Amino acid sequence: MGKKQKGFIIFILLLLLSLTGCSTKSSSEANSSDKKLVKVNFGIDTAAGGSLQFRMAKEKGIFKKYGIDAQLSNFAYGIDTVNGMLVGRTETGIAADYALLNSLNKGDMTVVSTLTRTTKERAKDTKLLVKGNIKNAQDLKGKNLGVAKGTVYEYVWSKYLEKNKINEDDIQYVPYSTPDEAIVGLQKGNIDAVWISGALTDKFKSIDGVKEVADLNDSGVKINSYFVVQSSLVKENPGVVTNILKALDESVKYVNDHKEETAKLAFKDLKVPEDDVLKDLERFNYVIGMTEADVVHLEDMKEWLKNKKLLEQDYDLKSKIDASPVKKAVPKAVDYE
Repeated sequence: MGKKQKGFIIFILLLLLSLTGCSTKSSSEANSSDKKLVKVNFGIDTAAGGSLQFRMAKEKGIFKKYGIDAQLSNFAYGIDTVNGMLVGRTETGIAADYALLNSLNKGDMTVVSTLTRTTKERAKDTKLLVKGNIKNAQDLKGKNLGVAKGTVYEYVWSKYLEKNKINEDDIQYVPYSTPDEAIVGLQKGNIDAVWISGALTDKFKSIDGVKEVADLNDSGVKINSYFVVQSSLVKENPGVVTNILKALDESVKYVNDHKEETAKLAFKDLKVPEDDVLKDLERFNYVIGMTEADVVHLEDMKEWLKNKKLLEQDYDLKSKIDASPVKKAVPKAVDYE
């Protein structure tokens, strides 16, 4: 065998080794990339807005972009996502202020961001719908008031009645678990009045004899919602929580810029008419952040709950709030220390 032939064979062997190394490296890099994805089970709602920022973050691969393998678990209301956390079904939850405050002392969970804030315009979307001869607040005396137990609507009813000087002994609360139960209650006459918001409002209004007599502004109540995670996740993987919040912040911006696409996603996932979702999106105030005002809002409501003896056990609210992950994710949206 000549020198040229030997040289050619050596060259081929080296080339093969090089290609094998590249192949091994590519496979290793792919595996490394897979390992970077952290599986997180999110609890999201279907009835009170549909958690569209979470759905879009998964749909568009935004969660994956930030290293999150998002598993979305559907629940009717935000409070149900928190209950899911309490029994270990989910690692995160969402809840309006009232329901959240009633649950923070039941499990080891941490508030890491605000998700929505009510504006005066947005408050108009939460309506008091009544049936029969009710024309104003005073006509509610002796009536059956529908309320989704454990939700912020308990607080709204109480403050609305208090503002209109109506004693709660003069009314009867009728609890319901899902919007469909409330619809049936109105149709059968078991419920005379109910607070409702979002895409289902028109469905309620279509019931014969139902009309609107007030909105949330008339109750003097503002409703914020918050994002909570298992405290162990914050303590052991704060970077993961920060990445979740980065993904949600990007998704909020995407939703705001792509409302029609979001409406199509809502119809696909929830079967809510696209036109109804578009109306909601014009009034939604999705946010990711944490302000002093957000925390004061919770403190004031917690004090009311305490005075009403509605808290099973008192607790230190600030020990249940950790703004450090969201401060790293979106520092300009945080002024709470």
